Amino acid sequence: MSLSATLLGTGVGIPQIGRSQSSLLIEGDSRLLFDCGAGTLNRLSEAGKSPLDINTVFLSHLHLDHVSDLLALAKARYLMGTSWLSLYGPKGSASWLKALQAIYPYLAEMVISVHELEAGDHLDLGAYSIKTARAVHSVPALAYAVSTESRSIVYSGDTEPCPEVAELARGADLLIHECSFPEGVQVTNHTTPRRLGEMVKEVDRIVLTHLYPQAKGREAEMARLVADLSKTRTEVGRDLMRVVV
Repeated sequence: MSLSATLLGTGVGIPQIGRSQSSLLIEGDSRLLFDCGAGTLNRLSEAGKSPLDINTVFLSHLHLDHVSDLLALAKARYLMGTSWLSLYGPKGSASWLKALQAIYPYLAEMVISVHELEAGDHLDLGAYSIKTARAVHSVPALAYAVSTESRSIVYSGDTEPCPEVAELARGADLLIHECSFPEGVQVTNHTTPRRLGEMVKEVDRIVLTHLYPQAKGREAEMARLVADLSKTRTEVGRDLMRVVV
């Protein structure tokens, strides 16, 4: 069974034309949504998908540019006749959601079942095998590997390049990894091309996402550096880009 990844949002918290906030749709025998930043609902519609097509959401972490459309998605499903949604995320996801629902009492009618995950967890969900790894960010964060019997896609979420994510991605058909800034920008909690290229090995294809405005005009340079160092085909993601593996 093939897997496909549709990048619904490749941007960050700073608005950019053509880049919504973080979101990724993986499709095989069913659909899984990873992160749900601002603009996700519109991108889903542009990709030909309905909110009713999304029953399961995984959150890499709880920063606003990765979660701000989650309640909007739940509400849209509710208005369309479906009140439930399954949510997986790092520690703190349940208390975060409970606090939001307390602010908006009418959201209590939306039944969102929350499953908190830790690094190293492994779960089977239909035909998918899903593994987690620790990501290095300013809050608890997880990277995810989604595998079938013959295909695998890894999504880093927000992270510095780290051995845990590199190991999770070893042998994957596709790694979708954040690359927030070009070389010359000193950052922590995020990724630049050189460190990513030096860290990641044994992956068939890399797509870069979560680009800050500082990357504008330097995308090709960033992808080329990652490719040269990792010896892996690399390209910069764009909203609504679809990759089949």
